[in-house]
Amino acid sequence: MTEIEHVAEETLNRVPADFRPLLNLDHLTTFTLDRQREHNNDVSGYQAGYVVFQIALRSQHIDGDRPFAARLRARKVERHWKALVKASRDAAQAMESLRLAYADHVREVQALPAQRAQKKADRAAKAASRRRSVSALAAKSLHKTAASVAPRPAEEVTDGETGGPASDPVAGARGIRGVNDLFDRKGA
Repeated sequence: MTEIEHVAEETLNRVPADFRPLLNLDHLTTFTLDRQREHNNDVSGYQAGYVVFQIALRSQHIDGDRPFAARLRARKVERHWKALVKASRDAAQAMESLRLAYADHVREVQALPAQRAQKKADRAAKAASRRRSVSALAAKSLHKTAASVAPRPAEEVTDGETGGPASDPVAGARGIRGVNDLFDRKGA
């Protein structure tokens, strides 16, 4: 019984012995098909009974009956025959639904370990990708910071033009490297 391999042994012991084989999909299929056949036979028997009662009861005319009086009296009995027919049809459909639902359940349970392993692998790949992108962003930021803090080489004047304001560093003075260098820190 491969379908019930994930059920604990103590749970299986609580299942009555008559129903334990039904946990196997093959056994359940034969069981439900037999029950469907029985219910469909019941439907045809109930329909025949309904027709017999309908004919017999609707033909009972009593002196003084108004039109359709026999038909109205017969409906009280016919309603129960119709309920029997409907119940048997519903039972046959329920057996088929049971078989299909259990087959889907078995398929889902068998596929779950592979699906969970795939999801775990996807999560690990996504986390690794996220770590790589964060590392790349951090490296880029560090390179930008290092480039902005490093002293710039003096620009050479070509053709009398410069790239910006002329820098004339005073002897012994250091160049402006950051925002803090713009403020005099003597008083603080």
